[in-house]
Amino acid sequence: MTSDVESITVNGRETSTSEAAGFLASVKVGVQTVAVSNGPLERTFEFDFCLAEEGDLCLVDQALEKLISSRELSLNAIDTFIMRAGRGVTARRYREGVAAYLYGVLAREAVEDPGRVDASGATIYEQRYNSAVSLLSTFDRPAAEAICGLVALHYNQFELAVRKTNSHRVSDVAARFRSLLAGGAFVTTSLADRSHGSFDRALSDSVTEDLLDLGATALDGTQSSMVTQLLPSLGELRPQDQFKVRLIAAEALLAAGDIDGASRHGEALRHSKETGAWYAGFRTRLQEVGR
Repeated sequence: MTSDVESITVNGRETSTSEAAGFLASVKVGVQTVAVSNGPLERTFEFDFCLAEEGDLCLVDQALEKLISSRELSLNAIDTFIMRAGRGVTARRYREGVAAYLYGVLAREAVEDPGRVDASGATIYEQRYNSAVSLLSTFDRPAAEAICGLVALHYNQFELAVRKTNSHRVSDVAARFRSLLAGGAFVTTSLADRSHGSFDRALSDSVTEDLLDLGATALDGTQSSMVTQLLPSLGELRPQDQFKVRLIAAEALLAAGDIDGASRHGEALRHSKETGAWYAGFRTRLQEVGR
């Protein structure tokens, strides 16, 4: 629809508004430049069309499956994925989103400097993750959902991660964190049996994978050793990951009867704005066990 337009050009060719609308409605792929004017006033717009065909989306999925089956993540492996997926021309945004995430994982897994930042001070791998979510959030594909769920969990966006139900482990672990923070009942048995078939296991970075395993551990006192193994490296984690570890540690250690350990991690979370409801109930349960 146009209003107050005296003349219009599409890709440099003058046309009528009705013809321009018909042409733009028929475009599936590519950038189209539209200039409109009214007397001395002129504005130029660029519309980037990328309506993916199912066959092209499948080509991207197949290229990703080959990368996963190779069990190698490197610049060469990602370049090969891009080349194979590039045959699906209309699925460009899907391909770019997956590639952005893979580059992010590679940056986070870097041996020398996983926390590398750019000139603005932003972490490189998180920029890649954010770009991936921006591109993939509108795609209803297993890989896109897994990536968006993993990134949501990375940022402690538990409500968003819960909705990624095709990635059972991400969804279940996020639901547990959500229940804990709401101060309500939560699942104490292990969530590990839900990991089968989840695409996220093939796509998660090593830190997120450890945190998912931790978040899925039983909180009934039977698996507290898994928690204590991760605690010595707590200081190496980013604050949002420390938050997840301490929350699970507090509950696991309390269930195991380690009042001092549970209290130590609970107190570290006491003043967080997200933990008010959880801490109130945790403190009561801690006092009951200590009697």
